[in-house]
Amino acid sequence: MAEIEAANKEFEQYKNGVIKRNINPDELKDKIRELEKDLSSIGNVNLRALEVYENIETEYKQLVEKRDKLLSEKQDVILMMQEIESKKKDIFMKCYKEIDRNFQKIFSHLTTKAEATLSLENIENPLEGGMDILVKLPGNKILDLKSLSGGEKTLTALAFIFAVQEHQPSSFYLLDEVDAALDKRNSEMLARLIEKYSEKAQYIVISHNDAIITGAENIYGVSMQEGISKVISLKV
Repeated sequence: MAEIEAANKEFEQYKNGVIKRNINPDELKDKIRELEKDLSSIGNVNLRALEVYENIETEYKQLVEKRDKLLSEKQDVILMMQEIESKKKDIFMKCYKEIDRNFQKIFSHLTTKAEATLSLENIENPLEGGMDILVKLPGNKILDLKSLSGGEKTLTALAFIFAVQEHQPSSFYLLDEVDAALDKRNSEMLARLIEKYSEKAQYIVISHNDAIITGAENIYGVSMQEGISKVISLKV
């Protein structure tokens, strides 16, 4: 029985083999030589193959770990960018609404004949569009900034500048002949507005307008005497 079991065990590797009959022995020899030639072309067995495989497998696992870590970090960065974009929009809208309120209030101080407001080009995504200034004239006629006269543009632009100044004040302002297109009445209103804001900041205004000059605390004049510029100061 033991011999039978040993024979069966030895035969185990051949049990799925196919027995070919009526084959020419010479053909078998040729086939054997062909297979031996193929085996010889393969070359010697690399005894370090397992070691090389293990090293490559280790490097592969390290690369996979790095990739997974980078993907995780990428997702964190994307979430952070989305959070920043959301906060940026909220901060912008808060700033925009405050400046718009200041703008409407200041514009009403400069003129009693019209109303003005800021308008976003893209309400849903304000950071992807621009901003317009709309002026409502008597009779419900609404104009944009390009349709206003020179004096109206000046008043509107000054109202916007002062609105920004109220939101985030600076300590120093320089206005260069901003009253050039204003009539006497509007110049007087501008002078009163500058006088109000000069309590919190220093204003230097270059002007030839008497209404503006008389509202100043200190006046500096430049004249030419014998080809030489001379500065004259006067404290009002």
